[in-house]
Amino acid sequence: MDKKTFKKNMLRLFTLKRILFFAFIVIMAFTGILWFARPKTSEIEKRELTKFPKLTVSGIWDGSFFSDVETWYADTYPLREKLIAGFQSFQSHYGIRTEQLIEAAPVPEEPETSPEAQTRPYDPDDNLEEGLGDVNLSAESVGSIYIAGNSGYGVYAYSESGSRKYAEIVSKVADNLKGKADVYCMIGPISAGVMLSDEVRNSIHCDDEDAATEKMFGMMSENVKTVPVHHALKKHNSEYIFFRTDHHWTARGAYYAYKEFCKVKGIEPERLESYKTMKFEGFLGTFYSQSNRSKQLGSNPDTVEAFIPNDTNKMTTYFKKGSSFTENEWKIVNDVSNYAKTELYSCFSGADQAFSFVHNEKKTDGSSILVIKDSFGNAFIPFLVDHYEYVYWIDYRYYHAFISWQGKTDPSISAIVAEKNIKDVLLLNNINFTGNVKVLGTLETMYK
Repeated sequence: MDKKTFKKNMLRLFTLKRILFFAFIVIMAFTGILWFARPKTSEIEKRELTKFPKLTVSGIWDGSFFSDVETWYADTYPLREKLIAGFQSFQSHYGIRTEQLIEAAPVPEEPETSPEAQTRPYDPDDNLEEGLGDVNLSAESVGSIYIAGNSGYGVYAYSESGSRKYAEIVSKVADNLKGKADVYCMIGPISAGVMLSDEVRNSIHCDDEDAATEKMFGMMSENVKTVPVHHALKKHNSEYIFFRTDHHWTARGAYYAYKEFCKVKGIEPERLESYKTMKFEGFLGTFYSQSNRSKQLGSNPDTVEAFIPNDTNKMTTYFKKGSSFTENEWKIVNDVSNYAKTELYSCFSGADQAFSFVHNEKKTDGSSILVIKDSFGNAFIPFLVDHYEYVYWIDYRYYHAFISWQGKTDPSISAIVAEKNIKDVLLLNNINFTGNVKVLGTLETMYK
């Protein structure tokens, strides 16, 4: 090929590249102005996407309005999730990475003030796509995520001030309820502290969950019946007790924690073999969602195993509908086969509702327990059903709105104990929340 022909071909190629580039820009720009096509929620990231900002004089003056519009545009772009998936696929060709330490997506600052954004069981009347009714728009914090092979691990960072504050408010509720109800405290460990060796844990700067839990328990009032579970779980870390793609323990992991509660309570636990089970394949949880859909995690989805209580599988819960709540009959272990793969953990205990309860009609002794929990409690609660006539549980992140809807002003645990004649109270939080300033502020309004 002579130089003249070569130059002509190169010019044609350069012109074609420019045409394709500008065509791509035009298509993307046109897509960006399709207001009606902009998503409002992200099923994968389990959150509500940024809303278009209000136009105010102050916002224009200080420039925040234009910055917020830019954020809204990027966050709600119609092809956003497909582009993220494409980028993740492109990144996978950089080479094999057996280990990663990444920071998970941030949590909305005050999830408890917007319970309308909470997870709730699927309602077919919503006419939503499969499983979309279960999107947790106020996703929990999972902190840093350590990815090794095709498994993710939650990484714990100790907070001295937060831990002291947590011990203080737990002690306060136990002291206030002395002689009225027994108060138990269980701190749920996250996966790195249980599943990884000390050497690996130290290399990723993950603080010692066991030592932190012991320290918090040591700072609590003698009226608190502490339930340590770390060592029991550590003994079983060759089993499937934490999900690979999600920050929760599995139901099997929750069962071993339940056995430790039974020891402290002085009751005989049910045998694991006594339960009927349900399994849901293909679960992709918070680690997958908040790691930009890690290819490593996506290649090895989890199986959600659930153990159905022996006495009853019926419960009552309250769903948030706009500014009000509706009472609904539900299943303690619910069939979530038609839910999105990111929402299969919703099978437990009605997911994250403000207030729920079980009346076990096979018990007539008036026994009762109140569980104050985050979503770690969801997989744990089914094991309590066979031991009590009444099991109540509230998710502290959304309970204030429920109380307000009822026309009440006192959200305290003491008020619930008095109203329902409750004899046992279990405070169950995952360890990451014990140092969270926003969470502690919410708990302080209730733990009295």
